[in-house]
Amino acid sequence: MIYSRQLNYLDLIIKNGKMPHAFLFYGRDAEYKSNLAKSCVFRLNSPGSKWEDFLPSNTLAQKIIKESHPDLFIVRRQEDKKEIAISQIRALKDFVSKTPIDLKLKSAIIEDAEFLNEESWNALLKTLEEPSGNTVIFILSSGISAIPKTAISRTVSVPFFNADNSKRRHGAKNDIILRKLEGARKTAIFEKFDLAEKIASSGDPIEILDEWLLDLRTDILENPSRDLSKTIEKIIYTKNVLASTNANQKLVLENLLLQIE
Repeated sequence: MIYSRQLNYLDLIIKNGKMPHAFLFYGRDAEYKSNLAKSCVFRLNSPGSKWEDFLPSNTLAQKIIKESHPDLFIVRRQEDKKEIAISQIRALKDFVSKTPIDLKLKSAIIEDAEFLNEESWNALLKTLEEPSGNTVIFILSSGISAIPKTAISRTVSVPFFNADNSKRRHGAKNDIILRKLEGARKTAIFEKFDLAEKIASSGDPIEILDEWLLDLRTDILENPSRDLSKTIEKIIYTKNVLASTNANQKLVLENLLLQIE
């Protein structure tokens, strides 16, 4: 199945009713990410529904697909503009402040978030810092490097790269790293140092950490008795350090892995 890991994770969140107030979907396939965000909006307001139920033949789905539902707000860069205007984010903030007209949960989808300028990001961050209990925001971007660390820390990141889940974006090498991370608790110290070096030299350590977080969060939803909260907190902290400082990546990752016991 295309992006089966991501779909499984989102499916578990919806079924468990533990929807975060904001997601960051990043990677290729802009159209897929947009359609998936809309499908999430549909499923959040259609108890017992499945991904395959999101069809134009369904009245609610049709309104969401056509972007005509009053409880759905879309932000995208206008064709004649280089950036997403601050006025668009202010309109989004106004939308978030209101109660839903028809749905239990209303949603906002921000496409091409890499085109938000500094002023627009600052306005959006205020909304992310004070989330509304009846709104879920989906931020869509081609990559994570253009997203401010403050926004990253206030959203749940879901990476989307190679649609063939038998191979991730960087191929078998990253699969091996992620398999080793799954057993990080039992890994010898010298192996942790080696693993930290491999992650640091992978080309995108933040993406690998997000892949790891995706697996851990899925594990928690599938096995509620497992306590992985401290591990997740440490990974998120490390990800934020890597995103916001020029610290030696290998040393930062070594520190993380040494704390995983």
